[in-house]
Amino acid sequence: MLEQTAEVIHTASDGIWVQAVEPSGCGTCGGQGCASRRIAELFQRKHRNFMVECDLALAPGDRVVIGIANGSVLRSAVRVYGLPLALMLSGALLAQAMQPGDGAALLGMLLGGVVGWSVARGGRAARPVVLRRDNGIPFQVVMKGQS
Repeated sequence: MLEQTAEVIHTASDGIWVQAVEPSGCGTCGGQGCASRRIAELFQRKHRNFMVECDLALAPGDRVVIGIANGSVLRSAVRVYGLPLALMLSGALLAQAMQPGDGAALLGMLLGGVVGWSVARGGRAARPVVLRRDNGIPFQVVMKGQS
């Protein structure tokens, strides 16, 4: 299960809206921020809110841990990108076999792409769920010989 900490933005009758919380870092740099984190912040897009199914009574500002099943991200990517691409190539090859020429291949590719896009849109995507409340207590690393 892939997990991410999120903050509740607002509640609705069919779930809650959450926003992912960025981790504060590993702490090795003494809170100054490492170079890779600073570079990542340059390309950071604005935060997005997501609807998540939830059975807990939560209020805006609460922190929760949300999760999505292992493999669901890969399956969704294959459905959304791989299926239309495969159908585009298949359509182009089939049209080329039936009628040699670039025009037929282009038409077959476009037709395969439209069919692949419509089939990919019809599937149901895996939705994240709230696993538990985030209690906000960070874990403590204990070095060998220390208690």
